[in-house]
Amino acid sequence: MEKLSLTGQSKHSTDSSLRGLSALFVDGEDVYVDNGAIHGKSQLERSLTFTRSLEELTPTREVWVIWLTLRRGEDGQQGFAGAQPFRIWVDAQQRLGYKSLSEQVNRMDRAVKGQVDLAGVPAAVRQRAAAFLQQARPDLWERASAAFREGWEA
Repeated sequence: MEKLSLTGQSKHSTDSSLRGLSALFVDGEDVYVDNGAIHGKSQLERSLTFTRSLEELTPTREVWVIWLTLRRGEDGQQGFAGAQPFRIWVDAQQRLGYKSLSEQVNRMDRAVKGQVDLAGVPAAVRQRAAAFLQQARPDLWERASAAFREGWEA
């Protein structure tokens, strides 16, 4: 007779490499962190119905989401390490959105690995995001990897 595992314990666990992952949203002039994005459940994502293609909606705005990761340096102190962007297009009137799920996941993976690639992110978006990070967590910005800080200047 097979024993059923009905203990209420889940075998599912979040990968420990995601512990230092955050999602920074740049939505027009608003910049904020919403870590619900790690599981596709940010406030913005929960308020939208996503379409299969960008052609199915008339975007009224483009929201940049930047995956950020932390790493410990040789001194044992944490600092920013990875930064990878992706976009969500929003049709606010119809409450529709579009995002490339594969891009979102691939960018998350690269950020977790400590890679920095902010190419394609408009300078104004990078400046607002960098200013937010420097003000919110100056300690993490100061201890950021050289590649991380250089990525914001590109």
